[in-house]
Amino acid sequence: MSFVMPEVIVRRLIDLGIKELRADKKAFDDLFLQFDDKELNPDFGPEYRNQIWDWFTTTKIPVVQAWSFNAQKIPCISIHLANETEDESKAAMDDLAATGADSEIGTAVFTVMVDVGIHVTRGGDHVIWLYYIVSYILFKYKLLAQKWGLKLQTYSASDYSKDADKASNNIWTRWVRFRCTTQNFWAADPLRLFEEVNTDPSIGNLVSEDIA
Repeated sequence: MSFVMPEVIVRRLIDLGIKELRADKKAFDDLFLQFDDKELNPDFGPEYRNQIWDWFTTTKIPVVQAWSFNAQKIPCISIHLANETEDESKAAMDDLAATGADSEIGTAVFTVMVDVGIHVTRGGDHVIWLYYIVSYILFKYKLLAQKWGLKLQTYSASDYSKDADKASNNIWTRWVRFRCTTQNFWAADPLRLFEEVNTDPSIGNLVSEDIA
């Protein structure tokens, strides 16, 4: 039993995905395979894909919580819990899900929005490369995210734009809005054990909630 912490999970998921993709050149080549299609991309080709690989494997790309965002650490990916709302359509009676070994089990279902910010220092191709890497990770690790408590995962993305608050640093950002459902559990009322049952009729016994 535990509470699901979606912003912690998404951060861990993307950080893990980046590390594993850097160790898997074949998976990386498959991700950017369209750049090899000379009819589709006559100006690119394998050399361009290798340029992306060199940048991706030699550039530090920290995954941080939004409150630790620092313009000095660009490029980076920031994680921000945008909204977490209890799903009334999935409410349980008295917030109880089941009876456990030691107590009743409380539950609550939430619809969650997590904003993933992709930040780079210029409005060129880097933001596009990093966006598709993040997109790939969110799809590839769906089962792992589900194991960690993120259900019914979907996402949408914005176009990239210059961050007006950080214009002097020439920071460009693309936002991914990650949506999922979580279900939290906790130990509710402890179960009470009865040591004996009194079936003899009498007057003046303790109230029934203490002895039966």
